Amino acid sequence: MDNRIPAYFQFDKYHIAPEDVVRGTLHCEPGNLQPRVIVTPIWKVDVFTEVADEITEIVEGSIYQLKYQQQQFSLIRSGIGAPQTGDVMLALGCTPCNVAIFIGSVGGLSADLQIGDLIVAEKSLCGDGFSRYLAEKTVPDDGFLQSVEPDLDSTECLKQSAIEICRNSAVPLHTGTIFSTDSILAQFFRLGYLVEDLHCIGIEMETAAVFQAAQLVGINASALLQVSDLPLRNKSIYSGRTKQEMKHRKSVRQEVLARIVLDSLLANP
Repeated sequence: MDNRIPAYFQFDKYHIAPEDVVRGTLHCEPGNLQPRVIVTPIWKVDVFTEVADEITEIVEGSIYQLKYQQQQFSLIRSGIGAPQTGDVMLALGCTPCNVAIFIGSVGGLSADLQIGDLIVAEKSLCGDGFSRYLAEKTVPDDGFLQSVEPDLDSTECLKQSAIEICRNSAVPLHTGTIFSTDSILAQFFRLGYLVEDLHCIGIEMETAAVFQAAQLVGINASALLQVSDLPLRNKSIYSGRTKQEMKHRKSVRQEVLARIVLDSLLANP
């Protein structure tokens, strides 16, 4: 199995083989993963039960194989935050994976967003610590607020699938800049700055790490996010959201987002 993780990570020096990376991080064999992969922090595989033709569990609770229109895809539940999800993306560099779609929740910061809406990330601003460890320098430059872009072709493919399906389902679709943070509780007093100065439309915890790690290991990554909360309108993940809003969000995730992701992977060579 090829190892696309950069040589400066020094795995050879410490006698770490590509198979060791996959077994230790993903708890499976490299060959268990398909070339096209969905990565999500904590959403359960039942997001795809209404759309996928068949679902097979590969690693209990964390890795699944999805069959859709005669094609096979992998789904990985990476865990919350840049460290866990970033390591998963690096480990995928030791597998057949060459295309990845990241899906997850995002706090909506734009006035035209509603809970349940979908966002295709055009870029992510780094507010996480994991991304600092990806530079070759022993003491890297501070990467805070560094802009990281997804793969343009994969993002365009995702966007085109999303435009068509969202239009037919009357689900609003947005594009824009996301801020990737390391803290949920410490986000609130910074939200004004993120919107007014950095022009972010959403805040979450993984996309900067996903995009940067994917670039390092040659994976074409894109991200489709769903608005889970609207903190600037007192509808945070802690309070203010209604049962109806959460029911709508779940419905959109299972009926619309899932189909967009699988159709996009089909279209992405």
